[in-house]
Amino acid sequence: MKGISVACLGPSGTFSEEAASRHFGEATRPVFCTSIDDVFDVVEARAAPFGVVPVENSLEGAIAHTLDRLVAWPLRISGEVALPIRQHLLRRGGKLEGIFRVYGHAQSLAQCQRFLKNALPAAERVAVSSNAEAARLAARETGTAALASKRAAAIHALDILAEGVEDDPTNTTRFLVIGEKSAAPSGHDKTSLVMSAPNRPGVMVALLRPFSRHGVSMTKLESRPSRRGLWDYLFFVDVEGHAEDVALRRALAELEARAGYLKVLGSYPMARP
Repeated sequence: MKGISVACLGPSGTFSEEAASRHFGEATRPVFCTSIDDVFDVVEARAAPFGVVPVENSLEGAIAHTLDRLVAWPLRISGEVALPIRQHLLRRGGKLEGIFRVYGHAQSLAQCQRFLKNALPAAERVAVSSNAEAARLAARETGTAALASKRAAAIHALDILAEGVEDDPTNTTRFLVIGEKSAAPSGHDKTSLVMSAPNRPGVMVALLRPFSRHGVSMTKLESRPSRRGLWDYLFFVDVEGHAEDVALRRALAELEARAGYLKVLGSYPMARP
C-alpha cells in the first residue's frame, strides 16, 4: 500500500524527511523541496496534500521564515512533530585520520563545535544546504566527513565514526505539518495563532487577558516584526486546547474584538514526547 505524499526539505536523508516519516509512517512518499518556500508552494498548488516544515529548534530558537509564510499563506497547521536531533560524524572509511574537511548544515556545525574542536581541530568546516547534502558530498570526496543522521549514513553507504556528537543532548527541532485544514479535536490539542494590536501601554495585557479569563493555558509567546511599519510587531501564540473547545472558542471571540489583527493558524494534536 502506497503512503501519502508529503512535501519536505530534501534530498533524502534530511531530518525533515525523518519528521514526515514519524508523523505519517514509513510508507510516506516524500516530495523533496529545496527550501521552506518550495514546501509551501507545493502544498498550495496541491501537488502534495501535506507539507512538513521546521518551525523552531530548542537551542537556536524560532525559524523566522516559516512563521512569516504561515502569516502570508492560507494553509493551516494540522500536526506537529518534536524530533530529537542526533548528529553523527559520517565518512566512507572508519578512521578520523586524514579528514581535512567536514560538511554540515550551518546549525549542525554550530551545535557540534565542542566535538569538532577536540576531535578534528584542523579540519575545515563547510556549511551546506542540508545534512543530507553533507552526507552526499562526503560519500563522493576523499578526505571529507559529514555531520548527519543515521538515515543519511545508510542512504549514502557511509560509516558512523562517532555517534551523538552534538554539544547538547537535549537538542530538539519542532516541525509543523501544513495542509488545507486543521485536524479534528483529539482531546489533547494545541492551537497556534498570530495577532497584533496598536502599540500603546498595556496592550499585551489586554490581548492575553481573555486566555486567563477563560482558563486557557498559554504555552508560547513569540514576537516578530510585522513588516507593515517601524516597530510594529506580530505576536505568535500557542495555547492548549482546540479552537472548537468551548473555553478557547470564547477566548478567541473576546480576543478578536480586542486585536487589530487575529489569525488562527491551526488546531492539532500535541506532539508525543
